Amino acid sequence: MRSSRLVFQLVRALIAVLGALLGAYLALFLLERNILTGPNNILYLTLLGLLTAYLFSGPPARWIERMGKRARGMPPEAVLAGLSGAIVGLLITVLINNVLAAAPWFTWYWSLLIALFLVAAVGAFFIANRSLFGAIPRREAREEREEKPAVQAKLVDTSAIIDGRLVDVIGANFLEGTLLVPRFVLTELQQIADSGDPDRRRRGRRGLEVLEKLQQQEVARVEILPGKLPDGGDVDQELVALARSRGASLLTTDYNLEQVAALQGVTVLNLNGLAAALRPAYLPGDELTLQVVRKGKEAGQGLGYLSDGTMVVIEEAADRLGHEVTARVTSSLQTNVGRMIFARHRQD
Repeated sequence: MRSSRLVFQLVRALIAVLGALLGAYLALFLLERNILTGPNNILYLTLLGLLTAYLFSGPPARWIERMGKRARGMPPEAVLAGLSGAIVGLLITVLINNVLAAAPWFTWYWSLLIALFLVAAVGAFFIANRSLFGAIPRREAREEREEKPAVQAKLVDTSAIIDGRLVDVIGANFLEGTLLVPRFVLTELQQIADSGDPDRRRRGRRGLEVLEKLQQQEVARVEILPGKLPDGGDVDQELVALARSRGASLLTTDYNLEQVAALQGVTVLNLNGLAAALRPAYLPGDELTLQVVRKGKEAGQGLGYLSDGTMVVIEEAADRLGHEVTARVTSSLQTNVGRMIFARHRQD
């Protein structure tokens, strides 16, 4: 969010500078024709252009900011096609300027209009035919394909985005490839962010911030998939169908969605499963130091928790409630909701 705000302010500053230049140009134009008198008017009209441009720079700055966010999600061949079109459009503008330079009516603003039109037209044409750029053989791309096997794309659901741990997992280079985010998932995030419930609204806004961070990292590319959810359609079923059609794995924290997808042959990457797998393993005889927070179900038992949330049942520790104890592990139990460790209070 901070980087996005910085871009927004920089665009507003550039628009304000352009306004100041136009104000100065207007002052010189009016002075040359004796419509205004006094050189001080150059300063006043420059300040007028600066302040007016900054005052009305909000909407165009937001538009440019949105275009920048969309460009980050564009495929590389589309970006290459757009840049190539802009270069060709500017070259054509130079040629036209040379031909029309002697014409008395041909001034700088005609040149600017021609340049903007050609850059937009040629750029749009190149982007519409960007498949030609994707077909250009690149030595680096060929070498990369020969050295690395194809990485399966990951279809990301709403729960994985809101969870937030995905940013750290990708930042640690545990995931790579393309992250596919369907348009209807973005719509669901926006609806949650606009919810009247404060908790849901906070979760939705957090999800939008996480998505922006994902678009800024370089390890995995984020691609927004077009398409809307059919009327009355189920988000989970649509995600599973989309993953099957694209041959992508499904990235989620939803246990029920994981079960439904697995039954239909879709590979599921559950962040909760990854977190459970990365918890340290404790063997019988290992010692733990933790605080007894409450009594257990059985007589003499105390309960404590490790830093990762794992529950530890401590025998002979009920009288140490609120105190830190050292316990020796006796066994552990893996359940569908997590892991429990059984230990005995070491009283020596």
